[in-house]
Amino acid sequence: MKPLQTENSSWRKVLAILVGLICALNVAAQNFNVKGSVTDQNGEPVIGATVMEQGTKNGVVTDIDGNFSLSVSSPKSRIRVTYVGYKTQDLPVNGQSDFKIKMQEDAANLDEVVVVGYGTMDKKELTSAISHVSARNFTQVASVDPSMMIQGKVPSVSITNTGAGDPNNQASIQIRGVSSRAADLGPLIVIDGVPGGNLTNINPNDIESYDVLKDGAASAIYGTRGSNGVILVTTKKGARDGNLHTTYNGTVAFDVIKKELDMLNAAEYRANRLASGTGYDLGSSTDWMKEVSRIGVRTVHTLTLSGGNIKSNYRASVDYRDAKGIDKYSGREEYGARASLNHTTKSGLITFGLNIAPRIAYRKNASWDVFRNAVEANPTTPVWDPQNPTQYYNFKGQAAAYNPVEMEKREKSTGTTKLIDWDGTVKLNLFPLLLKNPGKQVLTTQLTYADHQYDNYNQWFRPSTNTLAINAGRTGEASQSYSKESMMSMEWITNYANSFGDHNFKVMLGYSYQYNKFSGFNAENKDFPNDALEDNNLGTGSFMKKKDELGLGSYMNDNKLISFFGRVSYDWKGRYMFTASLRHEGSSKFGANHKWGNFPAVSAGWRISDEPFMQGTKSWLTDLKLRADYGVTGNQGFSSYQSLATMTGFGYYMYNGKSYQVWGPARNDNGFLHWEKGKNWNIGLDWALFNGNLYGSFNYYNRTQQDLLGDYPVPMPPYLFSTRFENVGTMRNSGFEFDITWNAVKTKDFSYTLNIVGATMSNKFVHFSNGEYAKATYDDRVSTQDPYPFHTLQRLEEGRRIGSFYMWKYAGIDPQGRWIVYDKNGDMVLADNATDDDRQYVGNGLPQFTGSMTHSFRYKNFDASLFFQTALGFDIFNIHDFYYGTKNFQGNVMDKAYSKNLAVSQNPIVSDYFLEPGDYLKLSSVSLGYTLNLNKKYIDSIRIYATAGNLFTITKFSGIDPSNYQLNGLDPGATGSRTYYPSVRQFLLGLQVDF
Repeated sequence: MKPLQTENSSWRKVLAILVGLICALNVAAQNFNVKGSVTDQNGEPVIGATVMEQGTKNGVVTDIDGNFSLSVSSPKSRIRVTYVGYKTQDLPVNGQSDFKIKMQEDAANLDEVVVVGYGTMDKKELTSAISHVSARNFTQVASVDPSMMIQGKVPSVSITNTGAGDPNNQASIQIRGVSSRAADLGPLIVIDGVPGGNLTNINPNDIESYDVLKDGAASAIYGTRGSNGVILVTTKKGARDGNLHTTYNGTVAFDVIKKELDMLNAAEYRANRLASGTGYDLGSSTDWMKEVSRIGVRTVHTLTLSGGNIKSNYRASVDYRDAKGIDKYSGREEYGARASLNHTTKSGLITFGLNIAPRIAYRKNASWDVFRNAVEANPTTPVWDPQNPTQYYNFKGQAAAYNPVEMEKREKSTGTTKLIDWDGTVKLNLFPLLLKNPGKQVLTTQLTYADHQYDNYNQWFRPSTNTLAINAGRTGEASQSYSKESMMSMEWITNYANSFGDHNFKVMLGYSYQYNKFSGFNAENKDFPNDALEDNNLGTGSFMKKKDELGLGSYMNDNKLISFFGRVSYDWKGRYMFTASLRHEGSSKFGANHKWGNFPAVSAGWRISDEPFMQGTKSWLTDLKLRADYGVTGNQGFSSYQSLATMTGFGYYMYNGKSYQVWGPARNDNGFLHWEKGKNWNIGLDWALFNGNLYGSFNYYNRTQQDLLGDYPVPMPPYLFSTRFENVGTMRNSGFEFDITWNAVKTKDFSYTLNIVGATMSNKFVHFSNGEYAKATYDDRVSTQDPYPFHTLQRLEEGRRIGSFYMWKYAGIDPQGRWIVYDKNGDMVLADNATDDDRQYVGNGLPQFTGSMTHSFRYKNFDASLFFQTALGFDIFNIHDFYYGTKNFQGNVMDKAYSKNLAVSQNPIVSDYFLEPGDYLKLSSVSLGYTLNLNKKYIDSIRIYATAGNLFTITKFSGIDPSNYQLNGLDPGATGSRTYYPSVRQFLLGLQVDF
């Protein structure tokens, strides 16, 4: 028996060896190693190119030498090689283990990934108007608002910062014109897929790209918040080459005031004002603008760590910013961070994503009236009171309201802003659970939770020694306020994609819940026992005790948005493309029976260049795609509870010696309040010529905004109040856009690229009223203020373009220096005898064309760019000439009051005498950089760069920089305020070191 056992044992060993060999062979058959290199057309290694096994999450990126090594599941697998700016290559393995891959440049970036609502697409797949701006095209600026980096880069997107020298001021953004009268005009901001983000919580160095959804089909997926367009911000993610990357980026910028208003200096004031008996000499010679201003200095330091691979990567950055404004008080110091983590499990079944961004900013808030008082101040006024050297000179009785130097030195206006954004996503790849061989099918579902918490704390104090407090009989004034904004959102999205031969389908379904809450309090008091505690012991003030009032208040309001949405996309060979979407959304802001709305969209594209009859054009026509779309968007950007019958306080009532708060209805409720709806259609043409070296897009759009929200008159009774918040009125915007890029020269050592963007704008306010709510067919807007009040500059009227100036038409000045105007019959009359009926339309403040031009150069390691901007076909009311351009103003005046306008004896009138063409061409920025690629053990590269902004402006406008006027909104080109804030030139130096 033993020999038999030995024999059986031997057979078992042989069998085990055979099984092992079979398993090894099977494993070898299932895992096939490929390696290779990826180079560009010049043979230079492409670093960071992605090499993926098609249909899987299995992939690597090329190293510093362009090499890669990847284990694929089968010798029959296919690999896909992608890199930004190069054409995607799909290659069969076919048992080949070593690849030499040469990438071809995609000059038109047709394979560039563009972010759309709840997903991404290749640029060549787009069927709607979406503009993509990547980091390589950003303008280097030192601003609290990173949207300034794409100012002028996107057609029909107006980004205006009227106070660029104030480190706490943000730009206003408007896409394709005004869309409402009473609701928000700004776009929805979406950061890394989370709606409702705050741009001030992003370090510009962390931004990878902007994608701007301009038409209705693209933005309708965001429903009620899509009428003003959508800006999608994508932040940078971790490196995927398996190495740890460290980057330091530091900039210092200088804001230098441009001299714009030629006010009289002390000598000129004495020679003109005193000689004419208008002014008075206070014995000094003071340059008030010099006293209150300085060169603003801004510094930014950013340290970034990034690493990982395709399946697990991370990126973390910390930054410190310090900025001092061009006035001697304002400033902003902030500390921020941003971290992102992405991890896919080994099987590719689950992907986790986490983003977190905290920031704290300490603000010193500027009073913009400091500059107004500086230009209006009598230049013979001393800074300090000669009779009391410890006291600032009292401006009581002057046109300037207060001593601007005293305002900067003795008043306190500070604030602290705390922001934290975080979101987490769990994504499940379902097909590995459902099918053994899904093929080209993709089925994923993901859940995202996001939370935003924004806090603002403000403090203000005016000491008893301040001349304004003395003039008011106050012994100190102080206040504090706190506001908190929180947003919680949860979104569940499922995506399915499949291909059947040449037919490609994509389906997306989603659910969204968002809850917003706003709360805050404020407290104030006056007449404190001393100035030592400033605003930190408001209860010691005696003013509120005397008034028997609390001197404090608080508030809270909230709203909810709930949505169900979906999108279906289809294409055949990438030649015929179709997309449809629908969002069904409800908002707590609207009436009980009108809370829900539907926002559909449809778009289609035809790649004409792929048609058989176009084969003869392949030598010069790279791509030609015609597209058209239609979409409905909404607007719910107004305060909560407008549809409800709310209560409010109406003062106090004394009863039995005690005060009682009187309460009553706050407004007329409106249970029928519903969405503003924008009906948008767009026709576009995307094209690329000469192997993609000349490419661009054209768009024509038309947007009709219906059921505009606003206050409308109602009868009393039955209503308690004279107005009601209603949906009445229609406005229409249309225009043509173009975006053209020409890679004129492209060699190994030198390249030159020209980019031109432009847009026209046509607007009409169709009507104010409907059958139920009637209102005057016009609305007079933009009032002037003291000392020349009771005038308006513009009229918003049915059938006309917004921004229409409506005023007297200037006819001359008579020998006595009195104004002469044309009456309604065209006859000349004295302005004293003219009436409101004699006013007429004399110009418009909305530019008919806006555009920009960028010249980009590269020579070896040097790079440079010139960026020009223009706005044409509009007028500006020169408000500073109106107030300071004639002798009658009681404060300081401009030189032209005693030259150009010397003959004028009367107060200024609102006429087109002060209306000037606003057209301008501006050299917005010049940049120069040098990159030293060291590839040493401790340092990879060093980049030094410099940018100069707002260098010169060519314009006929004689006032301040015309781009400093608000050229978007409902009142473009017009302001009635005496407020003046100087424009600046900015000079920036930067250093980037990659370790």
